[in-house]
Amino acid sequence: MRLSQSILTAVLICVNSTAFANVEVTLPSNSELVLVNGKESGSTDKLTLDNGENQLALRYSGRYQQQGSQTQFSSDVIIMTFSAENTLLTIALPRIRSNSAADAFNRSPKISLKDSSGVDIAFRQDKLIKDGMQLGRDYEKEIFDYNSSSQVAAFGALAAPIAAQVQPNLVQVENVANQANDPKQTDQINVGQMLDFWYQQADEETRKAFKLKINSKE
Repeated sequence: MRLSQSILTAVLICVNSTAFANVEVTLPSNSELVLVNGKESGSTDKLTLDNGENQLALRYSGRYQQQGSQTQFSSDVIIMTFSAENTLLTIALPRIRSNSAADAFNRSPKISLKDSSGVDIAFRQDKLIKDGMQLGRDYEKEIFDYNSSSQVAAFGALAAPIAAQVQPNLVQVENVANQANDPKQTDQINVGQMLDFWYQQADEETRKAFKLKINSKE
């Protein structure tokens, strides 16, 4: 009997120790998830994230009735960057019931982030803004550009690895451009190097097409 109780206790300890091995986030029904740590995400009401710093981008998405008609409200994209470990978090958005409330929210979004005990969790907040036409937005590129800046909710860990990979290629392009713009060095441009550079930037299908075209000219 004592052995069975000991086994049960050990199992419960193991379960409890792994139950919060990461961060679980519950999102409100009046939200639309846009990005999770720099990657576009589908609609969901729960997220499981790694311990440490994380970044979400979401918008308020809901309806309210005013003067007898239903109005659909979709806010600007809001960025939330926070740090947490082994916990359950809940994001809450206010109820919006009028045009004035919707405008006020867009100007200054009021969001709460609480743990399972109802304690407020600190987070950095900003908006992911794009001027002009909003159709066909590339949110992953937008958040990469944002995180490469020093803005309030920037998450540098998402931008640094990509920047490190892209930088050498940018240097090559700059060198080639400088040579092409200098009349004294025009005759020194190595066409083979330029072709090799663009070949390295192409995807596999483009490389195959390139090879076929070269072979057909021989």
